[in-house]
Amino acid sequence: MPNQTYRRTKRVAGKGLEKFLGELQLAVMEIVWKRQPVSVGDVLTELNQQKRDLAYTTVMTIMSRLVEKGWLISEKHGRAYVYRAVHSREQAEAEAVGEVVRALLEDFGQIAVAQFVKELDGIDPEQLARLQELTQEVEQDDAEES
Repeated sequence: MPNQTYRRTKRVAGKGLEKFLGELQLAVMEIVWKRQPVSVGDVLTELNQQKRDLAYTTVMTIMSRLVEKGWLISEKHGRAYVYRAVHSREQAEAEAVGEVVRALLEDFGQIAVAQFVKELDGIDPEQLARLQELTQEVEQDDAEES
């Protein structure tokens, strides 16, 4: 296809973390981030207030899967479990982006880096300055965790 620009025609559904979790798992995580620690009943009540009609066992299964994926931790309190997020929303977003970047580098190597640099050329200078600030913040957070 000479002189034609390739355009991706298929997109993964959702935006941001929804691409990693799906709409319902992300809705559960949003509740956990906002109210933790939470029980399955707490999450079920809030989800159903959002005009969803979910069963307790459905929410319990979703939360169990989030534990298996490493997004939540659970602790037994009496007869029930309470759940907390492993990472803050911001940390989870950074981990997700890191996963995508690592996959691109592994699959495409230098081509991925070159394409990323090419895309940066089209970014507004103010946005580019903000990206530099974010990079510095991430590096500082990483240094503090070490």
